[in-house]
Amino acid sequence: MPRERRAARLLGLISRHQHVARQRNRLNTAELRILWLLTDGRPRTLRVLSEHLGLEQSTVNRQVNAAIDAGLLRRFSAPGHTAKLLEPTPEGVRQLEEDMAGPLGAADRALDAIGEDADHFLDVLERFVTAYGAEVNALSMGDGADADAAATIEREAP
Repeated sequence: MPRERRAARLLGLISRHQHVARQRNRLNTAELRILWLLTDGRPRTLRVLSEHLGLEQSTVNRQVNAAIDAGLLRRFSAPGHTAKLLEPTPEGVRQLEEDMAGPLGAADRALDAIGEDADHFLDVLERFVTAYGAEVNALSMGDGADADAAATIEREAP
């Protein structure tokens, strides 16, 4: 099988495995992504959150308001900031940790199964994901886009 097809098959399998793992989550995908970004301890504005998620600000605003209503996020004012900041509530952190415990545990056990090659595997996987993301983003940016510029769009996601 050609290597690009093998890579596509493996990416598809990972996507399927992630879908199965998320079926048990209490949080929806939007809540999960927002909380994942915000649990690094750095509150963010709606605009910055929208940029990190690669979504329209109106879409993220709807998702944030729903998460606030659900008690997962809080919006607050801080000195030196004109825009309000967002951060997870203790309940939001608790639900995220609960939902991520299974998938993160599965990933850890899978890395254990690889053995001493696990760190090397992660280094190579990180390089692949970065390069693949840049290429896919360059495709979506149209002709003439360069992969380095597209790489700056890369986002963290659970």
